[in-house]
Amino acid sequence: MDRSEPPPSTSPIVEAAWKTMPRAMQETVTRAPLIPEIAARAKAAAAAHPGFIRGDQGQVVDVLPEREVYYGPSSGLPELRSQVARLWTSLYSLGGLEGLPDGGLAAEHVAIASGATEGLAILLRLFAPGRCVGMQRLHWGNYRSIVKHAGGEPVVIRFFDEAGRLDLEGIAAEIETHAISTLIVNFPANPTGDCLSDLELQALVALARDHDLILIADEVYNWMRYEDTPRTLLGFAPERTIVVGAASKEYLIPGARTSWILSADEVFSNQWLPRLIRTTSSSPNVLGQNLALEMVGADVQDLEAGRPPRYLSSIRDELRRRRDLMAEVVRESGFTIVGRVANQTPPGGISLFARLPEGLDDDVEFNNRAIELGRFSAIPGTAFGAPGHIRFGYAGMTLESIHRMRTALSEVVEEVRRTT
Repeated sequence: MDRSEPPPSTSPIVEAAWKTMPRAMQETVTRAPLIPEIAARAKAAAAAHPGFIRGDQGQVVDVLPEREVYYGPSSGLPELRSQVARLWTSLYSLGGLEGLPDGGLAAEHVAIASGATEGLAILLRLFAPGRCVGMQRLHWGNYRSIVKHAGGEPVVIRFFDEAGRLDLEGIAAEIETHAISTLIVNFPANPTGDCLSDLELQALVALARDHDLILIADEVYNWMRYEDTPRTLLGFAPERTIVVGAASKEYLIPGARTSWILSADEVFSNQWLPRLIRTTSSSPNVLGQNLALEMVGADVQDLEAGRPPRYLSSIRDELRRRRDLMAEVVRESGFTIVGRVANQTPPGGISLFARLPEGLDDDVEFNNRAIELGRFSAIPGTAFGAPGHIRFGYAGMTLESIHRMRTALSEVVEEVRRTT
């Protein structure tokens, strides 16, 4: 297939992916696979003709029927795709926005993947080959590996200046210096919990449009904003934004490996992505999708009836309590919370990032000693490119265990100081 041939859509997303993806992926996304087509026809025929015999299936059936779990569609279960579209539309008021359908998102704008990591890996196989991909300074370390595995070069960008302001000039300079074509945007951020305001998102979008960037928005923590109203980048720049969300963090089922990729471009989300998912995992986790469907469906029912979403609201309320207590505990122990604003309680996310107390600088040794002493565990800041810091995942602690951290932190700090 000739790269000069125009892509089957005029959106920036499809155009950018077409220019970057390998030739083999061009063939994958533009050719409908034969087996799913036959399976769909056979399923319809079996429903219409009771005696129809399914000889097309590549799975074992009716041996242990009470335990068998069959393949689902590569795009995800239609019911879940629809519910996620309705959830996103209701949560973030996407109906009627420029660049989106009047009624908001539909199932065709959603593809389901087996976890956000798979979703990000598929997207970066499209946008990273031979290109530089930007990401904020403190970020989930797996971004770098995923970009490199896709044949791209990760570029770390400082999003904020010393005063905590969004540094648009600095971001633009890095984009121009490295010819960055795709930017991974993660707010609320892992590990700091930093967030962007509406005005900052608008400014970031203007910069993306000026530099013709594709924005991959990692929004797995999106509803976990504790100080103001959650929002999605998709509502600010739908023509160039691809969102990755997941049931892992917001619905507390990471082992279910169920995520969703949202795009305003139906060619991208309803044709290209399912074909790529099929070559990666065949079909997303059906058990996980059914579990997510129950919870997402309940929240959609609440939102469309004018009520707060029962699951998302209760989870956020509990995490706010844990965050507030954890911030209090680490400050009492001499740690300084790190984020865009010095020592600010994280406005979002599920973790707290802090600098070690004065006189301590080896974050790996500090964490090792805490484990050896049988007191607690955390993640060294070295994993995020920030030695001398520690990430505390307060979402993984009960309020009772956070209370016990007061003593545990003090004991470990004292022991490390005594032995170094």
